[in-house]
Amino acid sequence: MKSVNEYFKEKTENLSFIELKPGSFIDINGYKITDEIPLPIVIDELITEIKERRAQDELKVSSMIRGMIYTIGVDPKFKYFDDYKKILYKYDNRIEHYILYRGIDLIKEGSFDEGIIFLRALTFLNSENVNGLYNYGVAIEKKAESFYKLKQPKKGKEFLIEAIRTFETILDINPNFPMAYYKLGFHYKNMKQFKKSQIMWEKSLEFDISEDIKEEIEANLLDIKDDVIYEEGYNEILRGNPKAGIKKLLPLKDKYSDWWNLLFLIGLGYRQLGEYDKAIKEFKNVLAVNPGQVDTYNELGLCYASLGKFEDAIENFTKAIERRPNDYEIICNRGLTYLQLGDKDRASKDIERAYELNPQDEITITCKRELEKYK
Repeated sequence: MKSVNEYFKEKTENLSFIELKPGSFIDINGYKITDEIPLPIVIDELITEIKERRAQDELKVSSMIRGMIYTIGVDPKFKYFDDYKKILYKYDNRIEHYILYRGIDLIKEGSFDEGIIFLRALTFLNSENVNGLYNYGVAIEKKAESFYKLKQPKKGKEFLIEAIRTFETILDINPNFPMAYYKLGFHYKNMKQFKKSQIMWEKSLEFDISEDIKEEIEANLLDIKDDVIYEEGYNEILRGNPKAGIKKLLPLKDKYSDWWNLLFLIGLGYRQLGEYDKAIKEFKNVLAVNPGQVDTYNELGLCYASLGKFEDAIENFTKAIERRPNDYEIICNRGLTYLQLGDKDRASKDIERAYELNPQDEITITCKRELEKYK
C-alpha cells in the first residue's frame, strides 16, 4: 500500500492551486467557497482554460470540481479534504456516478493513471461504493501487470496486493458481489492458495453470471482440482492428522510419480505414524527425483534413528549438513544421534554448535540439557 500511495502522491505535481480575491467567494448550490480555501486545477486543464478565456477569474467551476476530485485521488490526507468533499456533494448529489463513469472513460481513452486517480477518489469519498471499489481494483490490477512487464516487480507486487485487498474489501461490504469472488479466485490461484481459489470460484457460481464466465470458472476449477487435494492433504499432515493426509495424497501418487513435494509429504505422514520403512521408501523416491533435497536427508536421518540404525542416521544427517551447514536443527539431530552411539565428544561438538547458532530454540536447549546428563 505504501508504494501505491507514494506513486499517486507524486501526481500532485500536476496540480495548480488558485486563491480567490480577499473577501470574495463562489456559490455552489448554496455552499459558499470562501477565499480561505485554495481551488485546485489540473495543470493541463488550466492551460486550456487560460488560452480560451484569457483570465483566471473566469475559470469554469467544472474545472475546479475536477481538480478537487483529482486532489482527493492523489492525496486523501490533503488538508482541505473535508471541504472538497462537501463541495463535491453540494455541486451534484450524484457526483459519485460522475466520478465512476469519468474514471472508466479516462481509462478507455488511454489516460490510465488519471482514470485510476478518479476511481481512487471515489473510494475515498465513499469507502462502501462497491462498483467504485471493483473498477478501482480492476484498474490497479492492470497497473500491476504493466509494472511487471516493465521489469519493476516490487511495484507490481505492491499494486497487486492493493488489488487483492480491494476485492476482499468488497466482499466484506457486500458478500453477494460475484465478480469479486471471480477475481479473487485467480489471485489466490496465482498465490498457490488453491483451496481458497476453489472456494471463491465455487461461490461465484452461486450467482447469476454470464455463460462465458461460468465456463471459464468451471475450466479453472477442473485445472486446480489436484492442487486442492494436495493442499488439503498437506494441511492434514501439518495439523498432525497423518492418516487423513495420506488418504488424500496417495491417489495423486500414481498420476504424479515425479512430484517430489507430494512424495515428501507422504513420507512425512508415514513417519508421523511410526511406519518408518514406508517413510524411508518415499524419502528415497524423493531423492531419486531431487537428489539435493536437504530436508529429505534430515527426515531419513530421523527415520533411521527411530529404527535404531544410528550409523545410517548420522550418514544422512551429515549429507544434509554438508548442503546446509548452519541448520541448527539438523546439527542438533546429529548430535543427539552421536549421544545414542555413546560418542560424547562429537555429540558435544554438534550440540554446542547448534546452541551457538540459535540459543533461543527450545529443541536446542533441550539437547543441551540432555548433553549435560552425560557429562
